[in-house]
Amino acid sequence: MNKIPVLGTVSRAYGFLIGDFATIIRLAWAPLLGAAALQYYYGGEVLDAAMRTMQSDDPTRMMEHMPTQFLLGAVAFIAGIIALVALLHVVISGDRKPGLFVYLWFGSAEIRLIMVTILLIVAVFAGFIGLAIVFALFGALATQVPVLGVVVALAGIVLFFVALWAVLRLSLIAPVIVAESGLGVERSWQLMRGNALRMFFILLLTFVPLTIVSGIVFFAVFGGDLPALPDFVRLMKPAGSDAQSAAAVQQGLREAMMHWQAGFIDAYRKHWFAANAFGFAYSIVSTALSAGVMGSSYVSATGKAG
Repeated sequence: MNKIPVLGTVSRAYGFLIGDFATIIRLAWAPLLGAAALQYYYGGEVLDAAMRTMQSDDPTRMMEHMPTQFLLGAVAFIAGIIALVALLHVVISGDRKPGLFVYLWFGSAEIRLIMVTILLIVAVFAGFIGLAIVFALFGALATQVPVLGVVVALAGIVLFFVALWAVLRLSLIAPVIVAESGLGVERSWQLMRGNALRMFFILLLTFVPLTIVSGIVFFAVFGGDLPALPDFVRLMKPAGSDAQSAAAVQQGLREAMMHWQAGFIDAYRKHWFAANAFGFAYSIVSTALSAGVMGSSYVSATGKAG
């Protein structure tokens, strides 16, 4: 397969974001704004439930709002898929759908992409449970055979990089589904042969600048209302016997983190409208960059003209 250029792909992704910004807004605003509006009107209930849960230390209070949280997550997920597919059509085939100002199409490509994503999540979850059981067994054995602890640690590191490599090999599923037939898993695996490391650096160079800018905007919006992080150095200082120290440190860290989380939620609620407006803008930019990266990578890997 063709090699995917690292700097060229990053350049094309940002070029797409800037050069086609009007098209991006025109095709992505409706689904993403709909998801943002639902989050604005109903997401506050979830945050308030989280605050009450921390104050009362009763997890059942949070469970009451799990259906709302799941629904908001599902809507945001589907809205993101709709916008991503629309923008991938622009990057891959140049289909800008001129004259269309409200795009809410939900067709076969969107359905297949949702199905594949769900199946992969289920597979990852099942694999995680299986690995957790295996690591727990070996961890228990490591108390009797210390060398097994080193083996388990090394195996965990290796599995992390294997999982990352697998994710990178499957990173072109979305553009394959949009441009071709099928579910895209096998085809993405083929196209990304020899390109996994390249894709890692592409994603790094594309989304690190976005993360930095987003962080600056985030702190500018929240300002001094954000709580200071706990003093972990002070909290980790031992006091008393070993058993007492461990218990005291654990309890102190737990209380400090709960206090910080409560302060963060309170600050988020104070700036609820601004936070949701920021989230909407971020979703447009991040979706456009994702489409630019995946679409441009697909075009390079297949040798097709965009």
